Amino acid sequence: MGVNDKLVKTLNRSIELAGTLIRVRYYDTVFDDVYDEATDLIQSGTSLWTSGLVMPIRGKEGSTESVLLNQGKLIDSDKKMYVNGSLLFTGSSLSVDVQLGSPTGDIYTTIPDGGEMWEAEGIPVYKKVFLRRLTGSLI
Repeated sequence: MGVNDKLVKTLNRSIELAGTLIRVRYYDTVFDDVYDEATDLIQSGTSLWTSGLVMPIRGKEGSTESVLLNQGKLIDSDKKMYVNGSLLFTGSSLSVDVQLGSPTGDIYTTIPDGGEMWEAEGIPVYKKVFLRRLTGSLI
């Protein structure tokens, strides 16, 4: 086992121990061009259960969070989450939803701006994504 494999395993184990159980659901976007060009979301595949380290947005001066808060791309009630680097979070804010907690919990969507992935020699180690609580339903 190489150093990168050990790093990934150690960080993922830390997220698992200190984190919250989360459910990630992916959606395919289907465009309805018949009537009003509406967009439908259809769940693709099964839900993925894993762990994520969830924290509030702090917005320390000079940080990425502070810049995104000042630009209005983040709001104070948003959260940041650290997860396994292999999880996919696409650029669309409506293609993924994340449930924090099990068996029930609040549903969040990913915010496309500001997410980061850390790699070691090309291997994804972990990701930081920003979340915003959904007050309605994706579907």
